[in-house]
Amino acid sequence: MFARLDNTLASAERFVAAFSLLLMLLLSLLQILTRNFFDTGFPQIELLNRHLLIVAGLMGAAVASYESRHIKIDALTTIMSARQQQLMRIPLLLFAAAVAAALVYYSVIFCMDEWQYAPPNERWTLPFVLAYPVSFSMMCLHFLLACFYREPA
Repeated sequence: MFARLDNTLASAERFVAAFSLLLMLLLSLLQILTRNFFDTGFPQIELLNRHLLIVAGLMGAAVASYESRHIKIDALTTIMSARQQQLMRIPLLLFAAAVAAALVYYSVIFCMDEWQYAPPNERWTLPFVLAYPVSFSMMCLHFLLACFYREPA
């Protein structure tokens, strides 16, 4: 059950990351064509691309945490035995989950501030800001699920 949940979340994250990257590419191409051939452009495309870049990056970070390819500080692993590394695996995953949970909390506060102080003409982009708490929640969940069923990477 844990493996199926983890794999489903990772598949959804991959889809969102790929879709936002594709949409960003298509919108940039549209902007280039309209500027070069019609001497005009859409001013909101840059703002949308900025948010799509954040979504793609955050979903990519969630996928990296699923695949255990996230940033790790491995300075001590060179002097630790395999047994010591195995003993430290669960506490480190729980610490990473706690950090991700703290990021969820503060990103929710950030989202509420964005909603409160966003200019009226940019309110349409606020759903993209939800990528912060969603992706940090996914990371937290991946770290917690890795404690229960996944073998060390």
